[in-house]
Amino acid sequence: MIKNVGYRWFSLLFSLAVLTFSIPVAAQVPAAKLVMVNLTRVDFSDFNTADYPYLQWLLTEGQVGLVMLQVAGRLTPEKVYPVLNGGFSGGTRGEEAAGGLIGSSLRQAGKRTAFLGNADLPWQPNRSAKNLLADAYGAVDIEISDGRVLRSDPTFPFGFRTDYERLGDLVLTLLPTTEVILVETGDLERLEAYRGLMAEAQWQRQRAATLARIDAFLARLRAAPPGKTAIMLLVAAPSATADGNDLPFLPLLIDRKRARPGLLTSSATRQPGLITAGDLVALINDLTGERPGQTGDSWTTDGTWSALQEERLYWGINLRQRMIILRLYVYFLIFLLFLALWMPLTPWRRLTKFTRAFLPVVAAFPFTLLLVAPLRIANLPFLALLLVLGSGSLWALLRWWGPTRLLAYRRLFIGMALAILVDLLFGAKLMRSSLLGPSPVLGHRFYGLGNEYLGILLGSFLLGTTELFLHAPWREWSGLLLGTVVMLVISPLWGANFGGGVALGYAAVLIMRRLQPLTAARWNRFIFSSCLLVGLGVQLFGVGLGGTSHLHNALRLLRLGAWERIAAIAGRKIRMNLGLIAYSLWGPVLLL
Repeated sequence: MIKNVGYRWFSLLFSLAVLTFSIPVAAQVPAAKLVMVNLTRVDFSDFNTADYPYLQWLLTEGQVGLVMLQVAGRLTPEKVYPVLNGGFSGGTRGEEAAGGLIGSSLRQAGKRTAFLGNADLPWQPNRSAKNLLADAYGAVDIEISDGRVLRSDPTFPFGFRTDYERLGDLVLTLLPTTEVILVETGDLERLEAYRGLMAEAQWQRQRAATLARIDAFLARLRAAPPGKTAIMLLVAAPSATADGNDLPFLPLLIDRKRARPGLLTSSATRQPGLITAGDLVALINDLTGERPGQTGDSWTTDGTWSALQEERLYWGINLRQRMIILRLYVYFLIFLLFLALWMPLTPWRRLTKFTRAFLPVVAAFPFTLLLVAPLRIANLPFLALLLVLGSGSLWALLRWWGPTRLLAYRRLFIGMALAILVDLLFGAKLMRSSLLGPSPVLGHRFYGLGNEYLGILLGSFLLGTTELFLHAPWREWSGLLLGTVVMLVISPLWGANFGGGVALGYAAVLIMRRLQPLTAARWNRFIFSSCLLVGLGVQLFGVGLGGTSHLHNALRLLRLGAWERIAAIAGRKIRMNLGLIAYSLWGPVLLL
């Protein structure tokens, strides 16, 4: 009896000891925290100086990138905050915007949020940065944005500035109980409002001193918190419109201890160093939701800040070049269209003969744009001269090689279509550098087959190969080749252009209907349909599982049977295309 009592007491004491020592061990795993620091009115040139040690360290040892977004009119912080917090569901364009996504998603995950600081002016309170973290109701859990974060300074514009010592104390005090803290530095915004009221040299000295104080504040934040705390710096708006600051790119820098340095990226852009506004929502949730042992390197790829700046400058050059060259090219095509309609009515045979000789050079122009894309020429006059000479030389070579004009046309079209399709298989690198390809600045498409080269692919592929599909000895396999090309255009991994695939599929059906004999037509339609079904099955149950492109999202809805949402997407696409047709008078004219 005594032995049993002793055994029971021993078991009870042992259990209490296990519970006592196991609870602290579990509590030793720190929760992931995030300190977001809002830096408005910082220029790209501010990152090219050694006066700010922490920023320079972060550019080489942190994760850096650019957030691409579009706002109406001039890029200002008040416009940027709701766009970033509204984002687009899924991180892609084309989805309905929803306000307060960042704050609402954090609240649903049980995360506490706090907003510290202000950008107040003597005549106007400014706490608009809170919109970057607020939920759908415009609220955060904790807000300290009154005079407690300011200090008197007679040497600073308006006589007061941010108290960075006090701000740092508040951050460190709130970190144990708050998962996401947004800090508004504010002083650079106040300096921007004071610009013009003091000498430019004095203003620049005040600005440099403010950046130095912010740099020291950031260095203190990095040294104090535990290892699971990340620091995110977002430049919500530049100070000027020089040196590329007018482009819609917001620098984003992240300091995550034990994380490899590199460039931020996402599957929504497939571009190293570039993410979208919708990606920012997912990135913040990932940074605050990491599990023990999770690396979180899915957002990071190899690359450096200096290489990203070279890309940013070229994106701006590319945009300015296409605004001039493509506009002239489109106007010239419209002129040739009306000229072709007028030529049958004129007796001027020399004009007709000259136009017939000149038209092939115009047809070779898009192919030349693709071939010279790897050169990335920045000089506009030299690029224009190269395009004209290249187009003429390309047609002269094809005309010399082909015994007839028709055969030269066919080889031009087949070569153009093959170049586009092969480029798609290898990541569309040529098209992304071409003036006709997707532009990261415009942000309508970052990857795959854009509508500009889609039209060229459809025209060149069909004009160059239809005769072969109908009369070649291997025409019984035309359906297989056509189905493969259609799936290449539609696939989210390559073309990611559903509308282009539908248009090409419709043309393929018309081609196969004209095949002779009738058994060959039926056989090719069977092969074509089988190819599409197999490709759709692979996308539904294989390749499409992990992507976040607009087609990946559509495939995900299709797997879930969300027919109402699919119908809503289809209706929105139809309305968008009708709006594009009605955007200009030329839309209905050219369509008719």
